[in-house]
Amino acid sequence: MKFIIYNGTLTPNEESNTYAVCRMLQLAFEKLQHECEIITLRDLNYEGSTKDVNDDLKPELMKMFKADGVIFATPIWWGGHSCHIQAMFERMDVIYSWAKDNKHQPFYNKVFGTLVSGGGDGFQHIHGNCFSFASNLGFTIPPGCNVESKAQGMDEITQDNDTVEQVKNCAINMTTWAKILEQANPSKEARHGSVDVNEDLNERIDWNALRKAKAVMPYLYDSPEARKAGIKPSPTEPNIITSINLKQAPRPGDRLTPLPQMGDVAWQTYMDSWWMNAKSDPKAKEKVDQIKQSAKDAGLPIQ
Repeated sequence: MKFIIYNGTLTPNEESNTYAVCRMLQLAFEKLQHECEIITLRDLNYEGSTKDVNDDLKPELMKMFKADGVIFATPIWWGGHSCHIQAMFERMDVIYSWAKDNKHQPFYNKVFGTLVSGGGDGFQHIHGNCFSFASNLGFTIPPGCNVESKAQGMDEITQDNDTVEQVKNCAINMTTWAKILEQANPSKEARHGSVDVNEDLNERIDWNALRKAKAVMPYLYDSPEARKAGIKPSPTEPNIITSINLKQAPRPGDRLTPLPQMGDVAWQTYMDSWWMNAKSDPKAKEKVDQIKQSAKDAGLPIQ
C-alpha cells in the first residue's frame, strides 16, 4: 500500500521536529512493508489559491488519488496549524467542489491521519480542523491516527515513549483500516453527496416520472403456479414491471394487471424502500439492471 505524509514544517528538514516525527512514521510504514513518501511543502514553489493552479504543488496533490492513505503533519504555531497545511485546505477546495458538482467522492476508499509536533495547547484544535476537512472530502479517519509529539530535538523525539507508541498506533491502524476499505469498497455502495447538497432520495429517483413514462410501473402478476398454490398478488406489494418486461412475450396462463389505483405517494414510498434494499442485493441484480435500462430508454437515467 502507498501512504503520503504532507509535511507542513516551517523550518528546514534538518532542523525540524515535525520532520523528525514524519521520518519515524515513514519508517513505521516501511517496517510494515508499505510504501510511504514525505512531501515537504516548504520546498515546493506553489501558489496559495483555491483554484487549480499548474505549479509544483499540483502533481503532489494528484498523487493522493493513487494513494491509500494521507497524513497532514504540522508544527503548532500560536495554537494552530502551519500556513502550508492551510494552503493544502485551500488548494484542495477545487476537489471538494468537483466532488459536490459530480456527486462522487474520490477519497471514499482512503484513510486520513494527522501528525502534530509542538508544546502547549493546540493539539486537539489542529486535529479537529484537519479531521473535519478530511471528512468533508470523503476520507475515513481510523481511531488512534492522531500523533501528538511534545518532544523537542531529534534525540529526545526518538527516545520519547509517547511519541513512539503513537507513531506505531498510527501506522498500524491506518494500514489496517486501509485494507478494510480496499476489500469493502465503500465507494461503490455509499452515497456520494456532500454536507451542503440536498440529496434527498425522492429528488434522485422520481418513480412517478418513470411510471408516467411507462418505464417502471406497478402491476399485479399471477401465474398458473401461483393460482394452483392459492397465492394471490397483493395490491400493497405489487410486482415491478418495466418497459423491457412488456416487450417480452408472456408465458401461457400468466396475467398482468396494471394498478392505476395505486397513488403517487404509495408508489414512491414503495419503490424507495424496494430500491434501497435491492440495489446491493445480488439476487435482484437482473431486475435492477432492467429498471436502469428502462429508465435510460425513457430519457430518465438513474445515476
